[in-house]
Amino acid sequence: MNEPTLIVDNGAHTIKVLWANDPTHPTASTPQVYRNAIIRSKTERKNYIADELDDCHDFGALTMRLAFERGILNNWDVEKQVWDRIFSNKGRGLAIDPSATRFVITEPMHNLPNVREHYDQILFEELEVSACLRIPGPLLVPFGPTATRQDEAASTEKGTPECLIVVDAGFSFTHVVPIYKGRLIEDAIQRIDAGGKLLTNHLKELVSFRQWYMMDQTMVMERAKEECCYVTNQWETDWTLANSNQAHQIVRTYALPDFLPGSKNKLGYLRDPNAAPPSPSAFPIVSEMPGSNGQGNPVAEEQLLQLNNERFTVPEVLFNPTTIDLNQQGLSECIASCIASLPLPLQGLYWSNIILVGGSTSFPGFQTRLFNELRSLAPQEFFVNVRLSKEPVLEIVKSGKEGVESGELGALVSRKEYLEVGSAGLKKRFGKRFEGGRGVMLEELGL
Repeated sequence: MNEPTLIVDNGAHTIKVLWANDPTHPTASTPQVYRNAIIRSKTERKNYIADELDDCHDFGALTMRLAFERGILNNWDVEKQVWDRIFSNKGRGLAIDPSATRFVITEPMHNLPNVREHYDQILFEELEVSACLRIPGPLLVPFGPTATRQDEAASTEKGTPECLIVVDAGFSFTHVVPIYKGRLIEDAIQRIDAGGKLLTNHLKELVSFRQWYMMDQTMVMERAKEECCYVTNQWETDWTLANSNQAHQIVRTYALPDFLPGSKNKLGYLRDPNAAPPSPSAFPIVSEMPGSNGQGNPVAEEQLLQLNNERFTVPEVLFNPTTIDLNQQGLSECIASCIASLPLPLQGLYWSNIILVGGSTSFPGFQTRLFNELRSLAPQEFFVNVRLSKEPVLEIVKSGKEGVESGELGALVSRKEYLEVGSAGLKKRFGKRFEGGRGVMLEELGL
């Protein structure tokens, strides 16, 4: 069936939506991204839901109500308001009637049964969607441009891969997900309790201790993290350099928002390393950022953050969680452990087909560092290939579109079917289609 279908990557940080089988729709080729939260501005004294944040002028001291907590959707009051805004005809809303729309919507890995039931109740009973598929995001990746090599003109190995490792570095966690012929291998999934949220909080703490007080400047520090941080491939060299009189090779300067009326500098920006040196008074020793008390007091002089070793120590948490006393394996070791738990005849295929998605994989140097570490961990006879999506944040929603339009992603359940079998019936149907990868694998290998 080539009916228009809305792909919804319902992430804890942002919601990404894209139409499939509807080339005439304004958002058919360009995904729309919305903040998955209700955000209150103390200075403007109003709430912003989803795309309303586009109209916010003061990002200092924002209070956020998130739909997700520790990777689980547990605040349905927030989520329902966000969805209502996205589906409305206001702002960047999609102006759709859910009851006449087919949905493919992502859910967290290892989602709790009662949360799954809430998904189904909201979608089928409140929104009354015409049909729906609820699926973990990484399971969509095999259909996407990175896995099928559509974005590699010279590739001769196009098509949906049977064996695939998806590294999903999301907002709450980082998952290593093995997939076999479109099915999860549940008992081999690895998780690191660190994601984009933890990295931002870690950066806030470091900066607040060393320079400006930034604990209530979440969105500003998110932007600073994205603009300034990188994954080092030579830790000892960069660490020594950052603590020497040659530290200027590492240091980057981030200009903070000025909070002046009419200013376009809402979230700050990375200063040109070749710009004229700023005034010494722009750099505090320990101070509190003007406007952080919610008053939004304007300042005349540009305030600056100097990021030195913070640039590489923050992303390092994903590769060495013990640096913040998180007693877990790093990402490379998690991938190696995951592959080692799979049948030996197929391990080589998994080593050669690792795909990176999620916002935290966008750090410069991430792919190179991961490849170098995996090459040292993998058996010598195996070829190691790590591919980074060209658009890591949008890879899952684009993969869902490809899966629907190719006809390979079936299993949508109509509202009529849901009313007949309920959530328990949906669990069996989705489980039969997308779970049990190890059982299928062992049966085909005769093990």
